[in-house]
Amino acid sequence: MTTSKASLNKTGAALALAAVMGSSLVAVPVPALAQSKGLSGLFACEGSGGKQEGGALIGAAAGALLGNKVSKKNKTLGTLVGAAAGAAAGGYIGCRMQSTDAALAEQATKKALETGVAQTWSNSRTGNSGRINVVSSSYGPPIDGRNLRYGAGVQSLSSYEAAGGAYVANSTTNLRGGPSTKAKVVGKLAAGESFDALGVVPTGGWVLVGRNGVGVGYAAASLVRPYGQTVASCRVIDASVAGGGQGASNQRYSACKDNRGEWQLTQA
Repeated sequence: MTTSKASLNKTGAALALAAVMGSSLVAVPVPALAQSKGLSGLFACEGSGGKQEGGALIGAAAGALLGNKVSKKNKTLGTLVGAAAGAAAGGYIGCRMQSTDAALAEQATKKALETGVAQTWSNSRTGNSGRINVVSSSYGPPIDGRNLRYGAGVQSLSSYEAAGGAYVANSTTNLRGGPSTKAKVVGKLAAGESFDALGVVPTGGWVLVGRNGVGVGYAAASLVRPYGQTVASCRVIDASVAGGGQGASNQRYSACKDNRGEWQLTQA
C-alpha cells in the first residue's frame, strides 16, 4: 500500500492544527470524566505519559474534528490522528495549569461538596474564575414510607428520599396533609423553628416534617433548609469556569462518598 505525498501532508496538517487548537481550547481547564475518579485525581496531572483529564479530552475533541475534516479520503484515520494530537496538547496544558487554577478549583469543589453551599474561586494571575453550584443532595438510600408513623390527616407515601436529619424553617410555614399546595393545612412551623426531616418527596419540592418520630405534615422545600453540617452521601454539582477571553464552560458531575469517606466523581 502506497501513501501519496499529498495524503501525508494532509495528515501532518491535521496533527499540527489539532495540537494548536487543543492547546488554545484548554486555556481555561474544564475537568471531564468518563469514569469515577477521586476529587484530588480530578484536578491532578498524572505522571510520565499521563494526561490531565480536562485538558486532554477537550483537546482530543478539537483534534478529532480537525483530523476528520482534513483527511477526506480516510476519515477514520484522520479522526484518530487528530484526536491523538489534540489529547497530547490538551494534556500538556492541563498539567502546566494544575498548580494555579486547578488547585483553587479543587478547594472550592471540596468545600461545596462538604457544606452543600455554592462556592466561587478566581485567579488574578490567569484571569480565570469559576463557580461550583450544588444542584441536589442525597443523604442515603430511599426510606420505606411503610415504616414511618403519620399524624391524623397526613398522607403516607410508599417511599421518600433520605433528608439528612435536622432542618429549620426560614419563615412561618404551613404544614399540609399532602405534598401539594391544594392539600389541607394541618399545622404550622414558626420562623426559625427546627424539626427532624423524616424524608423528602421523591418528585422533590416537599419535606415530611417529623415531631417525636411522627410525620405531622409536609412543608414546601423552598421554605425550609438543612440545619447544621450534616454531610450528604451524594451530591450533583455544576462546575462553571470562565476566562481566557472565552465564554463560561459548564460541566455537571455526580459525586458520592466511598467507604473511606472520600468523594468520587463521575461526569453526569
